[in-house]
Amino acid sequence: MPKFTLSINSMVKRYLYFYAAFVFIISLNGQSFAQQNDIKTVLAQKLAKIKLMDGKKTLKNGISLSEICDLNEPVANRVFREYGAMFVGKDDVFAGFRLINDGSQIKFFVNCVFKDEREVNSYQTSLRTKSANIGGTFVELREDAMDALLAAIEEGKQKGLRITPRGGETASKRSYQMTVDLWNSRFYPALNYWVGKGKISRRDADAAKNLDIQGQVKQVLEWEDKKLWFSKDLSKSILYSVAAPGASQHIFMLALDVEQFSNKAVRDVLANHGWFQTVKSDLPHFTYLGIERNQLKSSGLKSVPSGGQEFWIPNIE
Repeated sequence: MPKFTLSINSMVKRYLYFYAAFVFIISLNGQSFAQQNDIKTVLAQKLAKIKLMDGKKTLKNGISLSEICDLNEPVANRVFREYGAMFVGKDDVFAGFRLINDGSQIKFFVNCVFKDEREVNSYQTSLRTKSANIGGTFVELREDAMDALLAAIEEGKQKGLRITPRGGETASKRSYQMTVDLWNSRFYPALNYWVGKGKISRRDADAAKNLDIQGQVKQVLEWEDKKLWFSKDLSKSILYSVAAPGASQHIFMLALDVEQFSNKAVRDVLANHGWFQTVKSDLPHFTYLGIERNQLKSSGLKSVPSGGQEFWIPNIE
């Protein structure tokens, strides 16, 4: 009888230990999910704190997400979903962004899709930038992004790793025209391919060629909804191959294409200094967020594996 009682007590204790462990694991998962914030919520909170100043005079307290990206517009919505990670980096991510005050309208001068070269030039000249020759390639980035990159390169050297640009002059800063040229390098070959396959009529192709850039992007995305892909290898969306003109993270001077992207040790070193992959399937592309890995989820990003690598893309509920 005593042996039987001991056995029952032992079973009860084991059950209680198991139950306690189960509750603890569930609570940890709950905390993890709680930290997975929606990017629109995170960005709205950041934007609400911004003061638009003219000298010491406050012109406006806070701005809305729609002033940066009109998510009701299909192209802007898609661009934000693909490239929006750059907006939720470190707290001073908007430092240097100036306002336009023409007497009738006051707005924050940054767009998820810039319309032309003039807008891009006005934005880029408002930033504090820094340049360096890295591996024989001229690289120009926002000052804090460059400082972090140089620190990563130094850490890499100490570990026997090289971190160099990929793609020559297009590896870092890009002008509006450069994004148009890259778009055309995918748009026209793919369009000709699908016309040759009889999937797109010559009439529709000619009409697309005559559209403005925003119209072209919208039309291409509609074709891609039918799995008529426009990437270089015709296997995925064009937005995973090149950015929509005026929407590239390279315009914001927060992106660098890295030659050694396939080396996990290199990716880890870059992550140590706030550089992460944020455009799914664009393997060489890294974005400067300036935050630590354990802050990515709470900043409105989610981890998505692709090609054996980890991408931090906008979490949109």
